[in-house]
Amino acid sequence: MSGERELDMDIVSFRLFFRTYLKVLYYVRSILLGLFIIIALFGLVLARQEHLSIWNGMYFAFITAFTVGYGDLSPTTPVSKVLCALVLPILGMVLTGIMVAAAMQAIGRLYKAKLENEVQK
Repeated sequence: MSGERELDMDIVSFRLFFRTYLKVLYYVRSILLGLFIIIALFGLVLARQEHLSIWNGMYFAFITAFTVGYGDLSPTTPVSKVLCALVLPILGMVLTGIMVAAAMQAIGRLYKAKLENEVQK
């Protein structure tokens, strides 16, 4: 029975974390949206430079920005090479950094709230 109770507490804690995480992301939504839009615009540039469809250009930009690099597409023009080697990975790292910082902020808020609850008891 106590094992089930601990499992329930973990599930509730994850829900609470996720809710807090989304609240933190809400505060930086304009930055995140801006980064997504910039990556998408670079996807349009890649589509034009590499003679790809718009969707393949977007795919190429986001895969490059998040440094996944499946290898199914590769840049051939000088402009595309600069975008794929320098600009898009930096944008992706900034985006990832913001997401990680938001997660750490959410954990910090939950830990602080837990400590305050324990002190009040």
